[in-house]
Formats: sequence, C-alpha cells, structure tokens
Amino acid sequence: MNILLFYDLPTITKNDQRNFNKFRNNLIKLGFIMIQESVYMKPCYNHDWVKRTKIRIKQILPEKGDIRIIIVTNKQYSEIEILKGRKSLQESYTNDEDFLII
Repeated sequence: MNILLFYDLPTITKNDQRNFNKFRNNLIKLGFIMIQESVYMKPCYNHDWVKRTKIRIKQILPEKGDIRIIIVTNKQYSEIEILKGRKSLQESYTNDEDFLII
C-alpha cells in the first residue's frame, strides 16, 4: 500500500519559504519520494506502518497551507496512467520488492 500526499503551501514571505522547505525536507526524511511537484508518495508495508506515518506527518505540519493524503493499494497505484511525462527516477526504483524487514 502507498500513501499519496498532496500539498499546497504558501511561499510569499521568507518565513513561508523556510516552512515550505522544512516540510519538504521532513517528508523526504520520512521516506517520501516526489512523483510530481507537491505530490509525494511513500510505500508502506502494512496498515500499522501507514498509521505511524500519519502520526509523524501530523507532527511536522506547517502552520499554513493545504495538505491531503490518500491511501491506495499497490494495485491501484500501479494503474496510474501517465498522460504526459514519465516516472521520476525514485518512483521507477520503488516497488513491492523494496521492503527489507529486519
């Protein structure tokens, strides 16, 4: 399963820009990859992993902006139709076999 996160954050003031960059960097630290501008995806192994990730996202939310998430199965995600452009490099290397359980 995958978490898709969509965001629209203000970047008008220097403080807004700092918050934008901080949020984006924190998403990357949480394991999200950019699939399009302001659209990030994180593969998750199970529902508990999704739940923990949602808690972590709530801890890094900026004060302003719009942020949405949707959970989709691997099958649903694989059916995304790219109308123009191509998969990002990170997205090309992400699949079900990327999980390492220790």
